[in-house]
Amino acid sequence: MAKNKIVGITVGIFALLLIILYVLKSTLLANMRINYIGAIIALVLVMNATLVLILNPKEQNKLLAPRPIGYGSTINPRNLVGLLIYAFLILLSFLITA
Repeated sequence: MAKNKIVGITVGIFALLLIILYVLKSTLLANMRINYIGAIIALVLVMNATLVLILNPKEQNKLLAPRPIGYGSTINPRNLVGLLIYAFLILLSFLITA
């Protein structure tokens, strides 16, 4: 599958998840206290890690990998330290915005 198709599918899935989260917030989850900002930040981090895992070569084990969207580098979740950084950032996003 081409890189542009994968990026397009990922952006579409992210948009659908945001729409579903907004609809649930307005209907079924209206009376519940849920950290929506933390959930959105965690979704962005998970989508970024997924794109890096899909689009970067498997043999690349450096801490920084080329970004799948845009220019520059991002943290590589195939590296153990990079995976721990992603997990820490996701937990931190929930704790800070709570």
